[in-house]
Amino acid sequence: MEEWISLHEFMRRKKVGQEVAIHMLKSGKYEYEMTAGGRYKIKVGGDTVPRARYEELLQENAELKTKLESVKLLVS
Repeated sequence: MEEWISLHEFMRRKKVGQEVAIHMLKSGKYEYEMTAGGRYKIKVGGDTVPRARYEELLQENAELKTKLESVKLLVS
């Protein structure tokens, strides 16, 4: 089940401090948004990946398919 939680709740669930929690968010492991008041809303649960990571994987997939086709042509 997917839900949006506060930074405080995220820290409690992961048993980490504020610096570590913010580092985890900035590294792209979790999707988050900043509210107008400057607070974090963090998406947890569900079967989702951050949009940026999804786009990276699509790009990598396309590059690998191109390389694979090139290798197939060289071998045959």
